[in-house]
Amino acid sequence: MRALCCFFVFIFVFDFIFCENEIYKGILTPECVTKYYRLFVTRRIPPRNYQYFHEAMSPLEYRQADNLTDTELQFRIVGGRQVHIRDVPYQVLYGLYCGGTLIAPDWVLTAAHCKEKDQFILAGSTHRSLAKPYAICAHFTHPRWNSTKQHYHDFDYQLLLLEKAVPVTINSRPIAIGVIESIQPGAIVSVSGWGYTRYKERMMQDVVRRVYLPIMAREVCQALPLPNYNEITPRMFCAGLPNGTKDSCQGDSGGPAVVNGKLVGLVSFGVGCAAKDQPGVYSNIPMMRDWIRSVTGLPL
Repeated sequence: MRALCCFFVFIFVFDFIFCENEIYKGILTPECVTKYYRLFVTRRIPPRNYQYFHEAMSPLEYRQADNLTDTELQFRIVGGRQVHIRDVPYQVLYGLYCGGTLIAPDWVLTAAHCKEKDQFILAGSTHRSLAKPYAICAHFTHPRWNSTKQHYHDFDYQLLLLEKAVPVTINSRPIAIGVIESIQPGAIVSVSGWGYTRYKERMMQDVVRRVYLPIMAREVCQALPLPNYNEITPRMFCAGLPNGTKDSCQGDSGGPAVVNGKLVGLVSFGVGCAAKDQPGVYSNIPMMRDWIRSVTGLPL
């Protein structure tokens, strides 16, 4: 959404928000109406009264993130390491089969390809089965998503406005958006989720997992054999090793890729999981800062 002035047509359960010829659909509840009014009429955003994830990190956690050993890099979500949700408190589930990232207590960022069908996110627990549901007021998919057949996963961004804010605790905390300069070849990204541990496993994990992956140079990724990688756009980056062995997988889509405690990407697509010459592809989040700000009004 690029416009600041909108109007609403309310229909019992659903409302439609019209903004510069873009239409977004959401649930009509008193809480949601209040948020719509604040977003599109008053444009008033309460001052931030919580710490972002990187602000709450200890110096030890920073050193551990910056000094990963070869042994730690051997772990992956596909057959990888379980972590506690306090290690990734910004991680949420969108519906039951996609990931998402808490960027404010009442805003979640996920992938457009996860679609707009789910009406809740789950947050606050290491265990997927114990996470608390939060209803979604509205979906805001990037207006240029899937606008051409050439780049099916270009502009793979979706924002979710929550009916009620997720409490900021040690187990659920928003993460700040990083800078474009952090997405450099060789930089290590942390990727987390409850997704499959094997390709086509058809079973989400109950305990959240995390993997560390090196960002791949764009020219290296585009030169890989499969044609999917020839269509990498500036709004994407690849992460993984040429020989595979580490990767995100199905069910991790929309989940966070983090550098130095800040969000730089989300899981967009891949070919198989952890296969040779088939790295994961991630949507570039810092590049979309202006669009995210225009929708949410957040002082990012």
